[in-house]
Amino acid sequence: MPCSRRYVFDVYHDILTGQLQRRDLIETSHSDDLCKGLDYDLDVPKLSEFHRQLVGEGSHRRLVYQVKFSKCADAVANFLDNYLANLVVIENLPNGVFADPFELQHFVERKVFLDVHVFGDTNLELPSALSNRSAVEIHVDLRSSVSVDCNLVVELPLHARYPPLDANGYATVEFGNPDLLLRYRKKDTIADSCSWLLKDLDAAPVEKAEWRIPCGDKAHLEFVSSVTFLSALVCSIFIVIAALFY
Repeated sequence: MPCSRRYVFDVYHDILTGQLQRRDLIETSHSDDLCKGLDYDLDVPKLSEFHRQLVGEGSHRRLVYQVKFSKCADAVANFLDNYLANLVVIENLPNGVFADPFELQHFVERKVFLDVHVFGDTNLELPSALSNRSAVEIHVDLRSSVSVDCNLVVELPLHARYPPLDANGYATVEFGNPDLLLRYRKKDTIADSCSWLLKDLDAAPVEKAEWRIPCGDKAHLEFVSSVTFLSALVCSIFIVIAALFY
């Protein structure tokens, strides 16, 4: 993956839409002399355990990833002596759930993530009936796993959109499996001239994560609308009276 490409999801999207061919990436990574000598069969840290769970209550929750590598901390540390490496998590969010890009940028500023980006629908105000799906790509520094025995814990804050009216009182959204990749390159290469190598960590299917989001009952629509209209009308009248007499 060329270093000019900041996010992995961008490359996948361009390949799927035909804007970029796989051979273009291969030619780019082999054309520059500075990239020669890269070991595509390098013995990189391998994934041994991967768990994901939805934590919290209400309309604001966290998706928590627990990642463990099979190699010991010394082996990972030796690998990181020669390579810049980070864990890439790509989570395709179901319709009805969104990640706040402004909130996630605070995680980058506090050095929790190396980088993060939200692709797709980023309009935070739309209800689920009018919104499209989105995806989040998170980059986490692999060096932080060395100090905790090759374990990484990543937390992604999520928020629920207003679901369509339903007599059941709840709308259920289900999360699919995320993509887990290792992105690395040699430290002694020039960043703008060389390429990242990507390693699919082949994560096994994780535990099913479901989110039951409260929704309104259509039978109450007329009553709630009437009360809301009357409340707004009364408040508007008081504002006009206050503006005229005070």
